[in-house]
Amino acid sequence: MYCSPNMHIIQNALNNKIGDYMKYLTKSYEINRDIFKSDFKDCSDFLLREVIVSGRRGFFCTFDGLTDSLMLSHMITEPILRSNIETISPAEHFETIKKSVVGSVEMKEINTFEDCHFYIMSGFALFYLEGCLNALAMGVQGWSKRTTDEPTNEAMVKGAKECFVETLNDNKALLRKRLKTHHLKLKQIKLGESVSTCVVLAYIDNRVNFDSLNEIEKRLKSADLNTVSDYGCLEPFINSKVKSFFSAVGNTERPDVLASKLLEGRIGIIVDGTPFVMFTPYLFSDNFSSLDDYDNPPFYASFTRGLKYLAFFISVFLPAMYVAVGTFHQEMIPTTLLYVIASSEATTPFSLVLEAVIIHILYEIMREAGLRLPQTIGHAVSIIGAIVIGEAIVSAGIIGEPMLVTVALTAIASYVVYPLYESVAFLRILFILLAGVGGMYALIIGIGALGINICALGNLGVPYSAPISPLTFSSLGDTIIRRSWKNLSRRRVRIYDLEGSSVE
Repeated sequence: MYCSPNMHIIQNALNNKIGDYMKYLTKSYEINRDIFKSDFKDCSDFLLREVIVSGRRGFFCTFDGLTDSLMLSHMITEPILRSNIETISPAEHFETIKKSVVGSVEMKEINTFEDCHFYIMSGFALFYLEGCLNALAMGVQGWSKRTTDEPTNEAMVKGAKECFVETLNDNKALLRKRLKTHHLKLKQIKLGESVSTCVVLAYIDNRVNFDSLNEIEKRLKSADLNTVSDYGCLEPFINSKVKSFFSAVGNTERPDVLASKLLEGRIGIIVDGTPFVMFTPYLFSDNFSSLDDYDNPPFYASFTRGLKYLAFFISVFLPAMYVAVGTFHQEMIPTTLLYVIASSEATTPFSLVLEAVIIHILYEIMREAGLRLPQTIGHAVSIIGAIVIGEAIVSAGIIGEPMLVTVALTAIASYVVYPLYESVAFLRILFILLAGVGGMYALIIGIGALGINICALGNLGVPYSAPISPLTFSSLGDTIIRRSWKNLSRRRVRIYDLEGSSVE
């Protein structure tokens, strides 16, 4: 049986893909073609077309559904196939096609199979010419994608009605549209050992702290992950090392929010495939402000911020204070109210602390069910919850009415500061248990420990509790209250002006 001279080389390349043949493209047309066919065997969406261009063999490869067929035909395949280039060396032939024939603007010259696989699975079309050590990847992306509709998790009354989407290039364009300056940098890196994912570091080069930027990049590249499935995979690697119920990394789905954070010198982390963008350093006071504050009059914006701080206090401490006072410190309750509470609790079989824990757990179960159920039947949870908790559980004498009122008020208040909901939900039960064990004394100790933890938390040298602790007077005008734009326009404060001696 006849064997071509290169047959044994091709077979070795296919059988030993961890060697140089798998890493780098070769000059052999057969080796490169057969490795691609072997790698994407049984992939019905993989397309490979062999062609002859000015007497030399070559091939195009791409994935069906990831590219725009019309753009691929008009900008790449047709110009290359119609080109008539005089016989020259393969390298010169390749360079001529790259510079004079192809109409694509987005173009990468690559020489490894890993990069080839990454680009064609990112919507690029790949062209290889016989005798060359490089291939040409050209951007003709054309997959279906979600439009930049109104944000669902960060609703604004007077703000912009657009949000980030799952497509990385669209997210970069949304940010670039808002920050029309050459100082905006979007540095792209690839993360993931088994499956690579594009991650973009967004920053403004004349405002960012480059030591912090290098530290974030170092932490991301040291993340030992097989793949980055969502932004939450990366958050622990760029977060503070201090153990806390709060996070020093924020996230947003609004381009205008991220733009304002970058202008303060913060660093954005955009992950391909997710509509939420992380940014750091993140402050505790960021949870209580929104872009609507800057469209409203200063007096009203300051009023709403005060309400948010009050709602946070109510959502975390109100049930615990009710349990502590009702169990250990009844003398603090007015006589009339004490009679109401006593008459209600006399018919219930559980203690106040157990009532509070049970009702909060039931509430969290119903909330989780409402989130996970299909939208068409999600309203059923609200109806059942109103019947079971609102009427039946009280009528049956399992839970007292004052406790139900306390839990309802707490639940409403917890949604006012929604970015802190996860932390609030856990802290609320923790403080209820503390209050049930030691009353107001244990509750005060717990509040002090929480304050110490908040002050100890920080990221990249910026305290999480800034500008309140350590106190920075120049930044207080936009923390608890919101001053007028005439005063804010004179401020030139960056996030790194708040640096203190916090522990990372």
